[in-house]
Amino acid sequence: MRRTLIILLAALLAVAAASVGVYHWATLPTTLRIAVGPVGSEDTRLVVAAAQYLARERAATRLKIVLTEGLGASASAVDDGRADLAVVRSDVAMPARGQTVAVLHRNPALLITREGSSLTRVSDLRDRRIATTRSNPANERLLQAILDHYEIPRDAVALVPLGSSQEAAEALRDGRVDAIFAVGALTGRLLNEVVSAVSRATGTPPAFVPLPEAEAIAQRSPAYESFEVVRGAFGGTPPRPAEGFMTVSVAHLLVAHTETSDADVSEFTRLLFVMRPVLSGEVPLANRIEEPDTSKGSSLPVHPGAAGYYDGETLSFMERYGDWFYLVVMLAGLGGSAIAGLFGTAANRTRSRTMNLLKDLLAIVHDAREAQSEAALDGLDRAADEILVQALTRAGEGVLDETSLVAFQLGLDQARRAIAERRHWLEEHGTPLVRAAE
Repeated sequence: MRRTLIILLAALLAVAAASVGVYHWATLPTTLRIAVGPVGSEDTRLVVAAAQYLARERAATRLKIVLTEGLGASASAVDDGRADLAVVRSDVAMPARGQTVAVLHRNPALLITREGSSLTRVSDLRDRRIATTRSNPANERLLQAILDHYEIPRDAVALVPLGSSQEAAEALRDGRVDAIFAVGALTGRLLNEVVSAVSRATGTPPAFVPLPEAEAIAQRSPAYESFEVVRGAFGGTPPRPAEGFMTVSVAHLLVAHTETSDADVSEFTRLLFVMRPVLSGEVPLANRIEEPDTSKGSSLPVHPGAAGYYDGETLSFMERYGDWFYLVVMLAGLGGSAIAGLFGTAANRTRSRTMNLLKDLLAIVHDAREAQSEAALDGLDRAADEILVQALTRAGEGVLDETSLVAFQLGLDQARRAIAERRHWLEEHGTPLVRAAE
């Protein structure tokens, strides 16, 4: 019985431990590695702010930042399996094993000149000098795509790399360059710095060269998109620009490895849009986070986990882990049934042994009435003593209940009485064998 109770307790503890283990495993925060770079870029600032938010809020998903040298290296980190997520650019080495999660921001390409300049159309760029504020091969390729569309030879345009927005604005003011080519987010630092620097240097709002054929350029190269810069996009009085215009843009995307769990990507996508309002207070660029094109004809395939969130098909906690809990409950039920069966079997064995002892007492009563000698009665007396010892041992172990003890008491009294009566009878009448001899 004691062994059965120990087994029962151990089984219950095992089931409880398994349930706690499953719950703990299911609720552990998921850590996703995200590749971003270079250090100091606006994308890096945005990702760092997101990682800090998730850690501060003890979210179910956390970020481990993998710093890279740039967008191309971040894409390689996904293909190499060194990162689960990465920030990439639509025209720079899109990862072969990556799928889109969200559009972090779209960066329009702007040709900025001074007010009153004779440079009003892209075709006017021939034999002009264009300043670039940062040496970026991807931006130079984008400019080349624009020039190619308008059939302007590359050697017909001189690129003048300059170190800062202020230096480029001063070069524009002094006539050393005819325009500034810049690519960045409307709410990012680069474009706003360039526009403000030109306004300060020239004393007038800058002028912008439109790309009316932006849609045609985007159709020829899926890496680019047409983009409308609305009137007053850069603020100011009078508004900058004075009129809206079209240009081309590139997208900075958050992508996930194709083998990253759909559930993990779906949960992170949800958290991304939950924390967007908070992040925008620290990094205004967060306001530009948006849903990608989830249509089947999209040139940028969307990760199934992110698509599930956008389509409203995100699995709940119980839908995701319910099978595990049901399995634990089922195993607990089977274990409980098995334990109950063992307990019942042990109880039956205990009752069977108790009944055998009572039967032995009854047999002593019967044998005492038929005993033919003192020696036989002495043997029955010793057998009764042994049964008494077994009964007391069982009672000490808690096996015998009060009813069984009463039954044993009655049985022992009856056995003792039968032995005493037979012994008295033999003393008065002698043994049957002795009488026969006389």
